[in-house]
Amino acid sequence: MNTVQNYFFWEDMIRRNSVDNILYGSSESITKESIFIYIGMIDRKKQIFEAGWINHANIQTALGYLQHVFIPTCFYTWIDRRSEGLFIPHSGFDILMGEVLKTLDFENDKEKFNDAWIMEDHYESLDSLWGVTDSAKTGKIKAFCDLFNTTWDHDPEQKLFVKVFDSTSEIYDFIIGNFDDVFEEVIEEELEMRVDKFQFMCENAYTEPLMNKNFIKILNARMPICF
Repeated sequence: MNTVQNYFFWEDMIRRNSVDNILYGSSESITKESIFIYIGMIDRKKQIFEAGWINHANIQTALGYLQHVFIPTCFYTWIDRRSEGLFIPHSGFDILMGEVLKTLDFENDKEKFNDAWIMEDHYESLDSLWGVTDSAKTGKIKAFCDLFNTTWDHDPEQKLFVKVFDSTSEIYDFIIGNFDDVFEEVIEEELEMRVDKFQFMCENAYTEPLMNKNFIKILNARMPICF
């Protein structure tokens, strides 16, 4: 039986949907169990500048997404320098890693080999979280994101970023926190709405049907760049 822990669950979804539909957005209703993920990928040599929001039904689905969609996509984008554009691999991580490493020369691509092994560590770290309780998963995944960003979010030409939230209020704090020492008028110009309206939207996304339905769409339309 394919579950969110199983790669084949995600392979089927990848094959049936576009890259954007897999990486960003959601048709699911937001509940108190929902987990929100923000990702960013920049690779100027490949002309990749991608960022966006997605929500998943629960922490298990979010973990499956990170392990079987996000990390393989990051690996392929970062390590394989022959490909162009953004591509979600259609193979398990072990196969993907083996095939990509075949294209590298150890003497000339030592840095890429090292990066590949770090990515493998990320994959294994996420895999190890299936055995912990759901209450512990969220904190450990957030810690994983901090480590991931420290590793890959430092070069303006090529960077990767991921952040996980277990509430809409955390999203509000994250977005507004990105505007430290900025006048409120500037924030509102970026948001295309008043700050108090944005706060109201975040606080009521669970209970107001229209906000619930459109919360992720609004974030992707108005705040796609937050890293």
